[in-house]
Formats: sequence, structure tokens, C-alpha cells
Amino acid sequence: MHRQKHSRRSIMNLFSASSVPLRRGSVQGASGKYGLVDLDADPLDLEELHISPAKCPTISGIAGDIPEDIVREIASLLSIADILNFSLTSSCLRLILMPFLYETVVLKSSRKCRIALEMLGRRKDLCKFVKKLAVRPNYYLSWPRPDEFLQEQWVVRQLETIAEDLENMHTFDWDGLELPEDRLWETLRLKCPKLTSVFTNVGTRPLDGNSRLFDFRDLTSFSLIVRHGLGGSELFPPLEELPPRFWEMIIKHCPNLEELAICSFSSSSRVFDFEPALDGNWPKLHTLTLGSFGYQNDFLLGPVDPHALGDFLTSHTSIKYIRFLWNFKRWMSPEVIQMHLGETALPALDTYIGVYQQLAELPHPESVETLDLTCEPMYQSRLHAVCPVLARLTSLTSLDIWTHVAHPSKDNTMVYRTLIESVPKLTDFHFMCTTGFPAKQLKQLIKQLWLLPDLKRFSLTKGHTYRDESMVETALLILRFYPKLRQINVRWAKERCPNHLKQEGSYDVTADGDGNPISLLVLERGIPMVGKPFTRRYKVDVNAFEGWKGKVKKVNSVNW
Repeated sequence: MHRQKHSRRSIMNLFSASSVPLRRGSVQGASGKYGLVDLDADPLDLEELHISPAKCPTISGIAGDIPEDIVREIASLLSIADILNFSLTSSCLRLILMPFLYETVVLKSSRKCRIALEMLGRRKDLCKFVKKLAVRPNYYLSWPRPDEFLQEQWVVRQLETIAEDLENMHTFDWDGLELPEDRLWETLRLKCPKLTSVFTNVGTRPLDGNSRLFDFRDLTSFSLIVRHGLGGSELFPPLEELPPRFWEMIIKHCPNLEELAICSFSSSSRVFDFEPALDGNWPKLHTLTLGSFGYQNDFLLGPVDPHALGDFLTSHTSIKYIRFLWNFKRWMSPEVIQMHLGETALPALDTYIGVYQQLAELPHPESVETLDLTCEPMYQSRLHAVCPVLARLTSLTSLDIWTHVAHPSKDNTMVYRTLIESVPKLTDFHFMCTTGFPAKQLKQLIKQLWLLPDLKRFSLTKGHTYRDESMVETALLILRFYPKLRQINVRWAKERCPNHLKQEGSYDVTADGDGNPISLLVLERGIPMVGKPFTRRYKVDVNAFEGWKGKVKKVNSVNW
């Protein structure tokens, strides 16, 4: 559905997808695809959204008279962008589509928090549509532009004013610099009766053992995460014990837990001791995130007893998703990591994020469809160990892997070929190499993509040098060697840039009736060598690419 011209700026400018890693099960990582109507509009326009149902008994003037249930059925099949455009065709449609537009609200910056929470405070009638709410004030992963500062106490006060009207909210996700003021948890617990999923991160402040956060009962999802970006230089930070009331809440008072996350994304600063979680028994548990694992000060792996972890995983047969955060600091991981899994362990596992060694003894490798091995780089010396593990995953369709190319001038064709031959069913492939990866290496890699006949999306993250071709040139080169792709993503990694990312581009392929690519729809963002961060959208004619010469001769582009 084409974008309609409208005086209001699009919702997608205010609530757009992020390139940062998602928290599984959180609002941002939820399977729900719905978002929020335009909150960046003129205040007078917002008042027009309050329409009496009596004014539009049927939808007329679009395609005859369409019953409301048909409209809802159509909306259930659309993306949020198309639902927004659909709703702009008439005020009556807008009214019917309100529940779809407001079902999931993700406020990914201070500005979005301020605009949205003020609007919801004025329009409390809209709060009843919100089922999932994520607030990210002072968002530390904001990129390419840093987020503006916003008092998080103000955010708490605004949430308190609308809490009673969030009568249908079942998921709340806090992602600020620190835990919110404690009274917020009590307010949400008492005024939001359907709240069963709570996600929060922590910063540097110590946890209060008497926090109201630990008063929740009968939760189905809970996440406690040490946020990114705390710095720190300790190789072996002491394990921080979580308060007894936390464990009492999770183990004793949440027997129907389906999702649990206890981990740290700043493992050189703060790491939780999550071993008591292995005493829990949650028959419905399907999503588990734990970490950081790694070497302890005695250079043994920890922080948990591997036998206890193996017993826990064996007894929880409903687990579908596992994310184990590993950080080996300046050392490589050991060649073998014992898991001590029983023969009946993890029969439903379809997604695994961690290190390859833990998959070696998986009793049901055929169940795994999605694999992320970006915890540490794979060196060529370990290819003989990694590829047999990958070959056991006979249902694998999505792979993220980080490789180390020590000598970019060498011919690594056989390395890439051996890797790709072990995963023949991929539809989604993310290849990451944070060392230099010149056009010569890229050509050696993409010449092997023909071994993946079902591949639809290819993503490349590579270390950036100023001699490299542009991102769109890289995308066109990839498409030249594998024209069946429908999306290409290119990222330039650079350690000194925010989030270690200098630029990224997404290139959606438009094909003709025979499936041949004719153009790329381009979205690029980044930090230039000189000047301000940029975002640009344009369209590139694929015919501009004339043969393989390492460069694109001419790029005919138009804005879109």
C-alpha cells in the first residue's frame, strides 16, 4: 500500500525499528507488529481522532460498504506502516483501527517519551488500547545521534498519571539509565491488573533488597538486565548476589513463568550471580537468557555448576529459545564446554545464541532453526570444529556468525566454501568480520552464495577503512553475484564509534515479473568523517551496475 500524502509527519519517524540487538520477549522484541499512531502531529489534528462510533456505522466511499470485521481482518494481515496509511483514508477507518495502532507502544528516545506520555496524559481514552508499553528515556543505544537528556523521575510521574487507564496493559518494559523510582512498581502492580510481563534494566546503583519490584506475583515474564555501556575494566568482577526477595518472587510466587532473563551487557563492570535460578521449576518456561558466562579468576568456566545447568535444561523440555551471553575478555574460549545434557533435553529448542561448543552434545540438533554465534570470532583454526556442529543442525535457516580474517590478502575461498556447505538451507545469513575485509575477500565470499539456493537475505558487517567502496556499491556487488536476494544489509564496524558502528545500510530489492532485480530501495544511516550524523533514503537502478570492476560505474538514484 503506497504512502499517502498527509500534513502530519509519519508515525514511523517517531516509532521506528532499531538496529540494536533486541531483548527477546521485550516489547521491542515481541512478535506483535503493531505500533502507535502519530504523536508528533499538530495538537488540533489530534483532537480529530476522537470520533463517535455513531458517526460511521459502515465504511463507505472506499470500496462500497465494508463491514468492520472485514476491516479488522485486513488490518491483521498488514504491517504497521500499511495500517497507518489505511487508517488515514477516512476518520471512520481510523476509529476502527485504533486498537491495532496503539497495541504496542515503543518509545525509543527521550523525545518520544516526552511527546507520547504528554499526549496520553491528555488523551486517556487512548490508553485502553495499549497492551505493551516500552519506555527508553536517555536511550544509551541511540544511534547515530545521541539521545537528549530527560529526567527519568518525570517519566515516572507521567506513567503514574496514566497507570489507572492502562487497563489492558499486560507487558511493561523499562529501559532507562537506572531502575525507575521504586514507587512506579507499586503503582503498576496495583493499577494495571492485567500486567504479567515485567522487563527492566539496571545501571550502576545497587539493588534495594526491599524494592517493590519484588512484590509482583504470578508473572509470566521477567527480565533483569545490566544495561550496555557501563564501562569498567575488571577482568573478573565479583559476582553480585541478587536479593533473597527476588528469588522468592521468581521461584515461589511465579510458578507459571514462561520467560526469564538475568544477564549483563556490561560484564567488565557488573555481573549477577544467577545460579539460584537453576533451583527453579517452571514447566511452561520457553525463553531463557542468562549471562555473562566466561572465565572466572581461577580460569575455570562459570559462574554456574555445569551439571546443575545441564539438569535444569534437561528438566525444562518446553524451552524454545536460549541466549547465553559469553565474554572471554582477552582469551579464546576452550575447545570443549561440557553441557551434561540428558538424552531428552531441549526437544523444542529452535533458537540458540551462544558459543558453538554448547551445541556439540545437543540431543535434538534437528530442532534448531536459528543460530547466533557472535559472542566471539571464529578463527580459521577452529573451522574443523565449528562446521561439523553446524552440519548437525539440519533444519537451520538463519545464521549469524563472527569470523576473524587474519590475512585479508590471502585467498580464503575454501574457508568460506567449507562454512557455507555446512549450512545449505539458509534463508537468512549474517556474516560478520570486524577486521579489514576488502573487496577481494568480499568477492571470495559472495561467489559461494550459490551454494545457498533458498537464501533471501544477506547481511554483511565488516571492519571499515577509508579506502573501502561505499555501502551501496557493496550491496550492488553482492546482488551482482546473487541476484535472487530480496534484502541486503551492510554495516561498517569501527571500535571508536558509538555502538561500534560507523554506518549501516538496508537495501530492499525490487524485482520484475521474472524475479530479476531492477532496483534497490535504500535506507542509510551513519556518522560521516566530517559533519553531522545522517539518514538518507533513495532508489538505485540496478542497471547502473556494469560488470565486475570492484566499483559501480554510475549510480542513478532518486529520493523516495
